Amino acid sequence: MTYKNIRALERGIEVLQYLNTVKGAAPPEIAEQVNLPRPTVHRILETLSELNLVYHSQLGDEYRLSSGVQRLAGNRTDVGHDWIDEIAVPALQDLTSEVIWPSDIAVCQRSTMVIQRTTHRISPMSCDVGMVGHRRSMLLSPLGRAYLSHCPDDERQAILCALSNSTDTDDRRARDRVFIDDIIEAGRRDGVSACAEQPHPRCASLAAPIRRNGKVLACMNVIWRANMFTIDEAMQHLREPLLAARDRIEHQLCDNTGVPAPDSPVYSTLYTMRTGGYDRLPHRLALA
Repeated sequence: MTYKNIRALERGIEVLQYLNTVKGAAPPEIAEQVNLPRPTVHRILETLSELNLVYHSQLGDEYRLSSGVQRLAGNRTDVGHDWIDEIAVPALQDLTSEVIWPSDIAVCQRSTMVIQRTTHRISPMSCDVGMVGHRRSMLLSPLGRAYLSHCPDDERQAILCALSNSTDTDDRRARDRVFIDDIIEAGRRDGVSACAEQPHPRCASLAAPIRRNGKVLACMNVIWRANMFTIDEAMQHLREPLLAARDRIEHQLCDNTGVPAPDSPVYSTLYTMRTGGYDRLPHRLALA
């Protein structure tokens, strides 16, 4: 038996396909590109917004693909991390609206940091898209350094052991105790991590840990073009907004029942310091 095509569904997919080729687009542009009446495009966008497949950008009259499309496409790499969509993504979007520069959130998997969500699509300063699923070095990325700075001692040692046995040249410095100690000291002192001694030709970033009940759940960053700011300048202009966004996430995590319980197998390690946890000083980690 032959069924007729569902024209409304076809139109919705055409809109999604076009939005996948651009960072964002206003309804008139979408209507022109997919050859549909503007009222039809508005209805499609409203429906897709309700389904969490697109969202209306705060930076202008544009619609952009949401993380819901990534899940439909099979790019979901964060099983057990629903809190990222519910709590972290809105905070990252607000951070990007404030500082303009894009942000990522990443979790530790097999001794690397794996990007789960980004705001590259909504940032006018971004030159990257499709970053979800990309891996970042534990030693040569601020995301990895932020994690190493705040994860438990036993987990850190396991990660460093795995990196020491790696054939990747980027992992060789895991055997350098002074290098590792410097990373940890700087991350705990500043509350954020950077790679000041590893200048990148295009982009640089600062990263901070996201914690709940003494555990490091993920790390988030803010990224800028390396020719625009030095690390010191970024510390002055971007550090406080980054940490404020992180604090907002941590505050919401404290009372969010949708986040796995402290003893959930989703989180395989504990973060225990001699004080039994973190003292909540503004944007700074208090060490015993």
